[in-house]
Amino acid sequence: MGLRSLDSLPQWKTACLRYRYDISRFSIEGLGMEYTGQQEELFNSVAFDGSRTTVASGHGCFAKGTPIMLDTGEVIPVEKVTINHFLMGDDGQSRREVLYLERGSEEMYRFTYSDGTQHTFNASHILCLMHVESRRTREVTVRMWDKLTPFEKSRYGVYRLKSDRSAVDISDRYEICTIQTAENLGKGDYYGFLVDGNHKFLSGDGFVFHNTGKTRSAGVVALWHLCFFPHSVMMFSAPQIQQLRKLVWKEIEICLSLMRNGRLAWLADYITVLAESVYIKGHQKTWHVYAKTAPKGNPQALAGNHGDYLLIWVDEACAVDDGVFDVLVGALTHADNRMVLTSQPARPAGFFYDTHHRLSIQAGGVWNNLTFSSEDTGLVSEKKIIEALIQYGDRDDPQYMIRIRGLFPDLAGEFLITNRMAEYAFKGKSLGAETHAKYGYFILVDVGGGVGRDDSTIAIAKVWGTAQWGPHARRAELTKIPLCKNNDDIHELTAHIQECLIEYPNATILLDSNGAGAGLAQNLKSLGIFFKPMHWGGQCFSNANRKEYVNKRAQAYVCLSRAIQQGRFKIRTMFLKSKVIQQLTRVPYTFDDQARFKILSKEEMRRKGISSPDIVDTFAFIFLEGTMYTPADNGVNLDPESYGHGEGANTVGTPASTLEQASAVADLLS
Repeated sequence: MGLRSLDSLPQWKTACLRYRYDISRFSIEGLGMEYTGQQEELFNSVAFDGSRTTVASGHGCFAKGTPIMLDTGEVIPVEKVTINHFLMGDDGQSRREVLYLERGSEEMYRFTYSDGTQHTFNASHILCLMHVESRRTREVTVRMWDKLTPFEKSRYGVYRLKSDRSAVDISDRYEICTIQTAENLGKGDYYGFLVDGNHKFLSGDGFVFHNTGKTRSAGVVALWHLCFFPHSVMMFSAPQIQQLRKLVWKEIEICLSLMRNGRLAWLADYITVLAESVYIKGHQKTWHVYAKTAPKGNPQALAGNHGDYLLIWVDEACAVDDGVFDVLVGALTHADNRMVLTSQPARPAGFFYDTHHRLSIQAGGVWNNLTFSSEDTGLVSEKKIIEALIQYGDRDDPQYMIRIRGLFPDLAGEFLITNRMAEYAFKGKSLGAETHAKYGYFILVDVGGGVGRDDSTIAIAKVWGTAQWGPHARRAELTKIPLCKNNDDIHELTAHIQECLIEYPNATILLDSNGAGAGLAQNLKSLGIFFKPMHWGGQCFSNANRKEYVNKRAQAYVCLSRAIQQGRFKIRTMFLKSKVIQQLTRVPYTFDDQARFKILSKEEMRRKGISSPDIVDTFAFIFLEGTMYTPADNGVNLDPESYGHGEGANTVGTPASTLEQASAVADLLS
């Protein structure tokens, strides 16, 4: 005997009354799954008729070196976990398959427990906690933990699987360690992943950990909508649709297996999961969940979705073209149609951005904008703010807003460096005589095209430090600009470089050897003159920088701007000051859909009427990742400052005539 149609069953109608507008209850009673406070907020937003929900969120992960236990009992650091690894489940017996890797950078916290054990997590990480008396488990993010009162914190602790697992009550198989401190470490790299099963696994020292949980909510909502709305349709869409389908479908299968073991087992019998769709038996084409994306330039490929109960979920919404949203929103024609958008707040423009601003409920719109990774003013410790500012230099720094405060970047000013910052660069010093004694020199070379507005530039910089931020952050003083002229004569440029090498024998040459600089690079090689080529159009070397910058040029310029703001870069010559300030204050920037800094190309700058920043390009070379220097005084060669040819010397001289005086003034103002 076949199954009766689901919508004809009395028990289904009763279940609809109980769960149709309560996703949290469905998660607990129907699936036996706990949920976090953030998930509850999302569930409540999605549940009501005609809801429009938009979520800016982060990912919960671990610091490098965190020990993770494989299903074999072997322990490896988290950064070595790869897709298809199997981890030890939280029960110490089952295993969890790694389905997806997550990498990034965020505020990191070091947790110290009552037994002295320490773990470091990012602010979005989900903590697995157990009540010290009732032994009831609870899941909260690190950020939420920071908001709890001291009394609430004292009632919970992390829990670890005991070596003796003979206890009948499962909760008695774990020992609780209370959390003594949670120290903010500032921004750092995190490593995470998504696993199957209940998303819980063991650390190398036996503590119960939770994975990123990126698709848990999507799977629960998909099953809820499918089960309790007759002839409902749910569509998932994302730029990387295959990856999203794999993860969400896996989550739906997990939820379905849990449902089969609970009070809604009879309902689970009506659900079929195929490779590309999930549907109610007997209604494969009209009562289902599926995933689809639109080819670039063809948003109409997503047209045709209409129905009484339609739910559209768009992941990584910041990267979706506005034309696609025109089609998707246009399909929401019925009163009980819903839409959910999830993404990082990658760029301050586009439909996703608008749903958090002019289209939000606060602005009189219909979108309930949720920001799960935001910094809550008044609840953030002073230490956290200070340590984050060490790296970013300003609370309104765009990357600080995106990755720390969880807000969209403010591009009210389209240029990276303000006039105030540029003027500040000409005041004072950045290097101390004793603190930064082991400095070196860079000879910075950028070759112009020889025609038009491009100039060839040679500049000398005194440098110290190798890091991008912190106590050893790169510091520099621009001491001299020996050449800046519209000339691409490689022999003249070579002669100037050789003169600089005589004056600064330990200096390192940084040369843009692409394009117009290729000829000079070949000439220097033929003469046996070593230089460091500046290939700054390519990707950054470090994974952390790849997460923040489109290419090396963006990394170098942003680090230059932060160094100026923090007083780590100073210009100790007045030569060409007006031209330098003009170029410093005309460096346009934006963000890509991954929230990475992007500096407009020189061609894009020309279309905007902006001159090529030839002098300032050489300044940015100083802060390019991987640039190293040799100390100016290595015991063999003397620093030029020691014999009167450094920044302290009178290098301008006194013009001998009125004409020479006028020429000198013209140079200073040009």
